[in-house]
Amino acid sequence: MKWSKEDIELVEKFIDIRNRGYYCDGMQLTQVYNRVLEKNVNVTNCGTCLRVRVGELEAALNQFKALSEKTKQEEVNNDTPEQNNEPTEPKKRIGRPKKS
Repeated sequence: MKWSKEDIELVEKFIDIRNRGYYCDGMQLTQVYNRVLEKNVNVTNCGTCLRVRVGELEAALNQFKALSEKTKQEEVNNDTPEQNNEPTEPKKRIGRPKKS
């Protein structure tokens, strides 16, 4: 899969449009779909087909974000051991205090 910043923004826009109950431009969606997922499908105005394509792009985007997040976590964990053994403060309780 090939993701660019513009493609990510467009897919997020398509997801928002779908969640509002509208349909996006079939030509633009198909161009992004073919480019990102490396497929070669024809343009359609079928509402169900458009929703399915947006769903596939959403799943691929979520997978890409999870993979990039995992990569960032691994980079953080590869710090020197002295940095990882810093003393941590006890966590403070958040919320309402208990009733007496």
